[in-house]
Amino acid sequence: MNKIQYHYTNFAKQAFFAICFIYALLRFLIMAEIVLFKIEGYYQATNIPLTLLMYLAIFSIIITLFRGHRFCYSTYNENQLTFHNNLLRKTRSLELKNAKVAVFDTRGVSFYSSPSENFSQETPVFFLPFFRDGIIEAVQINRFYKMLKEMPDMQVIKRFKVLPGYRKKWNFVTIAYGFLAVIVFLSCATPLTLFIVLLQNH
Repeated sequence: MNKIQYHYTNFAKQAFFAICFIYALLRFLIMAEIVLFKIEGYYQATNIPLTLLMYLAIFSIIITLFRGHRFCYSTYNENQLTFHNNLLRKTRSLELKNAKVAVFDTRGVSFYSSPSENFSQETPVFFLPFFRDGIIEAVQINRFYKMLKEMPDMQVIKRFKVLPGYRKKWNFVTIAYGFLAVIVFLSCATPLTLFIVLLQNH
């Protein structure tokens, strides 16, 4: 079985999520100090079960976003293509013999059962997305494209020159995530200072 996986969009995005996790962890440690040291005026007002649930939800969301590109992937051979979503524990498959047209466009690969000229007006029998909290691996999708091109009963149409997600216009997304990462990193100074002060005074 061959595999088509997803890669994280850019390093700045991953750094942003990692720093968000650190920020949330620092806030959690401050809350832990308040409970552990029973700091007057704050300890009594702390709803410990609700606070723990809130931080558990925050950590779960950040980790899911950080590793989101790992939850989905596809496997295929000359007979079948299967898309896996491990987060939802679902799979869907296509017998390639039932598809006559494969269209590679900016969103993904759409498979149609009819080779007629009006196939674009029909609903695809299967869709393989290029984006799933990350971008599809270029080498792996190119290998899949070449396999489809070699199939005698398959018409393959490609509507782009550069694989979507790899064009230079996506650089602005990297800059935006980098800017957000710097802002959150600078925001870590306050909870870090408070954590150290509480630790030294108790």
